[in-house]
Amino acid sequence: MKNEKMKIFLLISILAFTTICHGQIVPFYSATNDKYGYKDASGKVIIAPKYDLAYSPEEGMAAVRLNGKYGYVNQFGKEIISPKYDNTWKFIGGYAAVRLGGKYGFIDQNGKEVVPVIYEDANNYHGACCYKGVAHVKRNGKWKILRINSWH
Repeated sequence: MKNEKMKIFLLISILAFTTICHGQIVPFYSATNDKYGYKDASGKVIIAPKYDLAYSPEEGMAAVRLNGKYGYVNQFGKEIISPKYDNTWKFIGGYAAVRLGGKYGFIDQNGKEVVPVIYEDANNYHGACCYKGVAHVKRNGKWKILRINSWH
């Protein structure tokens, strides 16, 4: 009986680990062309080195930089948001702050600007704790709390 439980536990653990790792990409650097790309967990190249900078995925999205502009690839290596932003932040609760032309806004994981890029400053979206669903934004010199979900 004890061995059966141990076998079941190990099987469930292996399945959980496989599920977590499946589809997860990791950035790698190529000294050949001084660029970054992505490999899967087995080491297979998913995106050939073409980015100036590449981050690890957060919430299934990884920021990338190309020619001074930022965008995102998903956890499977598909470019979802072409590099066009001056800066980006990690996804929290399905949203990320972006900066374009000195203004800030928020996007969802499909690249839709769910909060227009009109703010002077912004603190990244808070998806957890007591700040669930809000971000801090500054417009006309004043900070306010913004409920992201109310924009779309």
